[in-house]
Amino acid sequence: MRKLRWCLPILLVLFATAGPIGAQDISLPRQVPAYNQAYSEGPGAWGDCPLGTLGCPDLVCTTGCLVTAFSSVLAYYNVELQVPAASSCTGKFRTGMDPGIFNDWLRAQQGYGRCAQDPVGHCCLDWSRLPNEIAIETHVNRSEVGLNPVASVVIDHALRQGYPVIAGVHWGASCNGGTGQSEDCHWVILTGKRGNDYSIIDPYNANVSSPFGIETTLSAGVHGAYIIDRFVVIRGTLVSGSDFFVSVNVAAGLVRVGELLSFAVRTAERAAVLPFAQVTLPSGETRYASANGTGDVVTLVPSRTSLRPSPVLWSDGWEWSITHGEADVGKWAWELWIEAPEDPGVALDTHQVNYVVEAADRPPLGGTVLGVLLVVVLAAAAFLLALNPNP
Repeated sequence: MRKLRWCLPILLVLFATAGPIGAQDISLPRQVPAYNQAYSEGPGAWGDCPLGTLGCPDLVCTTGCLVTAFSSVLAYYNVELQVPAASSCTGKFRTGMDPGIFNDWLRAQQGYGRCAQDPVGHCCLDWSRLPNEIAIETHVNRSEVGLNPVASVVIDHALRQGYPVIAGVHWGASCNGGTGQSEDCHWVILTGKRGNDYSIIDPYNANVSSPFGIETTLSAGVHGAYIIDRFVVIRGTLVSGSDFFVSVNVAAGLVRVGELLSFAVRTAERAAVLPFAQVTLPSGETRYASANGTGDVVTLVPSRTSLRPSPVLWSDGWEWSITHGEADVGKWAWELWIEAPEDPGVALDTHQVNYVVEAADRPPLGGTVLGVLLVVVLAAAAFLLALNPNP
């Protein structure tokens, strides 16, 4: 019995400090392109394009989160659409996939229907008129405070199969704008899971000059912590392969002040392209990484510029390194992509890199947890000895 009394509190401590047994992170097999509904300033910008038909007063930048989310998932499945010049917001023939192309295609295909909350025009997406390359399964989350167990199982299963999930969410008692709407205030894309939180792409980015949405988590959305109301599993055929490869020596998403952080980029031998890297600083400001000067020294500049000054084949790869200082402590987000010189502003493939810069004197998380665990175990042992000093 003496061994049992010692082992039991230790086991209880281990179970209390450990995560769920068998829990595994989930990620999709490839990156979901992230688009920004508010992209209104730049080549091919779609934010100011009219959304809906028959006099709908909406714009993509104001109510186009669902259309933007769908365009990201369609691009994930390599679905491309064609829009004739007469139907294009830009007045030019366009082919491929982005929120502008998808919105114009929906308008030409009568892909919008009447919304109960919109007194004028057809402003709501008609789910039955989506491209044939995808199939949807609609589900409801029957919980007001989080995900119920059934919804969580369905979402996790879909992500493990490689299917993105688009979710209608709210973050308060009602939506912004005084509409009185209390559910489906916004739409985001669920792209994976880490622990008990889901990674998402938020289609709203306040930076109107950036075509990219925000990669974040369900608990830290652009508008706050999101609660899912209903969600849609998007099934399609995933075409393997990528044109753009990025690797970074970031362990567990943490970088210490003074540590060397190395980036490596490489592309397939398809054509000469330009690489770009937009960086979101801990302050929320955005910059562009540039190595346009002498050598491979990368600097951060406020204006949109490519990583390198001229398009080349990047099949052999290119590397650069940076070291963060004390002033860089906080969350950093990099969006890296490539563009064809003849089609500027259109990302061919994108990657996101997120990490947190910590002060050099901050103890590692693992050491902190082990220290707490040791203190608890010693306290439990002392308690047992006090109860039975002569075992």
